[in-house]
Amino acid sequence: MIRVNLLGLPKPKKRAPTVTLEGRGPLVVLLVVLVLVGGWEYWRYGRLQQQGVDLDSQIRDLQAEKVRLEAVRAEYETFSKQTELLSKRIQIIEGLSARRSGPTQLLNTLATTVSQTNSLWLTGFEQVGQKITIEGVALNKRAVADFITHLLDSKAFSDVDLKETYQETGNDIPKYLFTVNAEQVAPPTG
Repeated sequence: MIRVNLLGLPKPKKRAPTVTLEGRGPLVVLLVVLVLVGGWEYWRYGRLQQQGVDLDSQIRDLQAEKVRLEAVRAEYETFSKQTELLSKRIQIIEGLSARRSGPTQLLNTLATTVSQTNSLWLTGFEQVGQKITIEGVALNKRAVADFITHLLDSKAFSDVDLKETYQETGNDIPKYLFTVNAEQVAPPTG
């Protein structure tokens, strides 16, 4: 295709852009800002890396502490179980010791009660569990009453009950035969 210029004016030519020295100032400022931002980010990156290393070190230390504390906890639980077992054994031994001395204490209490009562003798004693049956001879009814009062005062017996009493005749000296039922009070445990 052919073109013809009928106007006779020359066609304007395209020019290349011109570069002036006036644009150098903003460019320098831009470069300085880029360098400062890059330096700041580099410093911040290094600081974050150091914090990561510090946190990893703290994690390792805390994990080591956790392992140590788990060992301490296991040892504590072992000692707690041993302590519990030993305290149960001590309670069993104390219970056996109290039961072993129980009849001795009972007989001592009976002996003291009889010695506090004039003109009274025991002829029989039977214990089945906590139930006790006492048989005896007294020279008068007042001795039997005093004996029952002393049994109650000793606090070693409860439910003291005179089952029977009768006077035996045929001798020069009147004798009263009696039977007393009582229940032994459990000794206090330490």
